[in-house]
Amino acid sequence: MARLQMVFATPVVEVDGVAHPIAWLTTHRFVLAPGQHVVRMYFKRHQSTGGHSTTTLTTGPAETVHVAATLTGTRFSLDVAHARTHPLDGPQAV
Repeated sequence: MARLQMVFATPVVEVDGVAHPIAWLTTHRFVLAPGQHVVRMYFKRHQSTGGHSTTTLTTGPAETVHVAATLTGTRFSLDVAHARTHPLDGPQAV
């Protein structure tokens, strides 16, 4: 059933009510401001939707949040992982 969804439906990530159609089997990154956010994942075909999964997450300053969406049959599963950046990572390093 999941393979048919990939042919006839488009996956959508909705962040705080803004829908972002995406491609199957690719990684998508969204930059979120610190605060509380609602993330929904579903697939859309014609005028109907299916496979809904919703999570609410809170991001803090200097925090990276990873959301992994997995299609299991006809439903998405959302997993959220938080990671704090270290003070000497990236452009802040001396």
